[in-house]
Amino acid sequence: MNAALSLFLQVLPLALGAAMSPTFLAMQIVVLTSPAPGALRRGWALAAGSMSMLLLISFGGVSLLSAIPQLHTDGPTWTQAVIMAVAGVALLFVARQVKRRPRGHKDSILEKLVDAKPPFIFAAGAARLATNASTLALYIPALHIITSSTVDDIAKGLAFLLLFLLTELAVLGPVVAVTIAGEGAKPVLTRIHDRIDEYSKPVTVLTCAGFGVALLGLAAWTVFQLV
Repeated sequence: MNAALSLFLQVLPLALGAAMSPTFLAMQIVVLTSPAPGALRRGWALAAGSMSMLLLISFGGVSLLSAIPQLHTDGPTWTQAVIMAVAGVALLFVARQVKRRPRGHKDSILEKLVDAKPPFIFAAGAARLATNASTLALYIPALHIITSSTVDDIAKGLAFLLLFLLTELAVLGPVVAVTIAGEGAKPVLTRIHDRIDEYSKPVTVLTCAGFGVALLGLAAWTVFQLV
C-alpha cells in the first residue's frame, strides 16, 4: 500500500473520533442561535479560540515528540506504545466519568456564552479545547503517527490538515454553515442542539469507551511486536 495512503488511513479514524465532541457542538450552537446581537462574530471568536489553542498544542506536541529518542527507527516504537496506552486509559476514564453524571446534567459554561463578549468566548474556546481530554487523547496519538511517518513533508502536511480540520469540525462546521447559509441554518442547528441534549451522554460514553479499548489493544499489539 502506498505510504501516504496508509498514513491517511491511520489518521482518519482518530481524527473522526476527535471530531465527536458534543460539548463543543453545543457551545457553538448556543452562541450562534443566541438572540443577542453579533452571534456570527461571537461564533467565529469561539472557533478562533479553539483553533488557536489546538495549533499551540500541535506545535508543542511536535516539538516534544521530536525530542523523544526512538529506540527503534523502523516499525513500531516504545513511544508509540506508551502514547496509545496513556490515551486509551484517559478515554476509558472519561467514559466512566461521563457515565456517572446524573440525568439532565448541564454544562455551566453554556449559559455564560449566550450573550458573552467575543474576548470571553475566545478564551472559553481555548480553555475548553485545552481541557478536553477525550479530544486530546485521540489527537495526540494521531499527531505522533504523522510526525513519525516516513512519507514526504507534503503528505505529512495534508495529513495534519485533515486531522486538524476534522478535530475542529464540531466548532467550525456550524459557524461556516451560518456564514454561508445565513439565518436559514439556525433552525437546523436548533434541532441538532435538541438532539445533543438527548443523546450526547451515550454518544460520548460509547465513543470514548470504544476508542479507549481500541487504543489499548493497539498498544498491546505494539508491545508484542517490540518484545
